[in-house]
Amino acid sequence: MAWIYAELTKEAGKRGGPEALRYFYRGQGVLIGAALTGASIAGTVAYEKWRARRAAEPAPQPTEMPTPSGSIPQH
Repeated sequence: MAWIYAELTKEAGKRGGPEALRYFYRGQGVLIGAALTGASIAGTVAYEKWRARRAAEPAPQPTEMPTPSGSIPQH
């Protein structure tokens, strides 16, 4: 526990004090949250475009299966 406290104290000294350290990490959380939100929105938009493109494609038409040469009915 003492090691963690010492690391936080050293980091706070680099940032300008405990308040600056707190604001720095809050800012990091905001950036990470914004990145995750942006990625979620981009994924949703990409999925909607893909789904719309698939819906616009014509359905495949069924084709007749060729009969094997040995089973042609004789009249």
